[in-house]
Amino acid sequence: MMRRQAVCGAAFFLANVAAGPAQTDPGLSTKPAGVTLSGEKIGPEKAPVDWSRPEPRQIERLSTRLESEYADAATRGEAWAQTKLGKAYVANIEDTQIQQRGVELLSQAAEQDDAEAIYLLAMLSVTGIAVEQSNLNAFEQMKRAAELGFAEAQFELAAMYMEGRGTNVERDAAIRWARESSAAGHIPAKYALAMALLEQDASSEEAIMWLESAANSGHRDALFFLAGAVAHGHFGILKDELRAAKLAAPLAEAGDGEFQYALATLYMRGEIFADRRAEGKKWLQRAAASGHPAAQELLEQAKSSTQ
Repeated sequence: MMRRQAVCGAAFFLANVAAGPAQTDPGLSTKPAGVTLSGEKIGPEKAPVDWSRPEPRQIERLSTRLESEYADAATRGEAWAQTKLGKAYVANIEDTQIQQRGVELLSQAAEQDDAEAIYLLAMLSVTGIAVEQSNLNAFEQMKRAAELGFAEAQFELAAMYMEGRGTNVERDAAIRWARESSAAGHIPAKYALAMALLEQDASSEEAIMWLESAANSGHRDALFFLAGAVAHGHFGILKDELRAAKLAAPLAEAGDGEFQYALATLYMRGEIFADRRAEGKKWLQRAAASGHPAAQELLEQAKSSTQ
């Protein structure tokens, strides 16, 4: 059977936790857990993981040539082609008949233990797209796909255990499947696993390992959280303001307002950056220009104080 990479967006339990209290003082925040350079630490125990998932609509569009090739292979019973074609068809929200054909193709592939097809059917059951919505069916299908080694399904199964969707809440099972998905290289799983482990133990070395791995893989929130933790020396990480600045700088320079604000406050308040206060103000102006509300508020306060 031909090996394939999933094209649709993986279901994930990103740790997009609710924002903490409004900050009146600037500070590099380890979002989403939220510690500021100037004060209070809001630990992960106050910031529960949001085990959320997208709809399975982020599908590649097939050219006429590819559709024909996939259709021929699907007719011959090749599961990889049934999955490819089925995935594209269920994304056609304008034509319910084509969607149903997609479900049929995915079901045929699932009968051959195609893990991606099983995962997609589970996601359809989660959302109620093209099939009846059923958390119970979704859980059974997701578990089957996860046991076949499909990383996205392992991630989503972890979410289902964490939330109690289609099954009882089982945090240990959620952590176990999140580890499986992370070990398979699933980047959002690494970040969410780190957050979940930090809820249990704020100095978990395993959590920091997964956090570092997610950040090194380009996960934005993991990078932000790591930069803040490094800046403050929290979660068992050695405090290193210079490293924190280096972590934040690339995305700040790329125009990310949140990272610009973080870098600004680090330069303006950091213990080792007394010679970079003016540069910090420039970054604050850039963050404000990017639409960062806290940066805009600080600039307004500074303006009012000089009048």
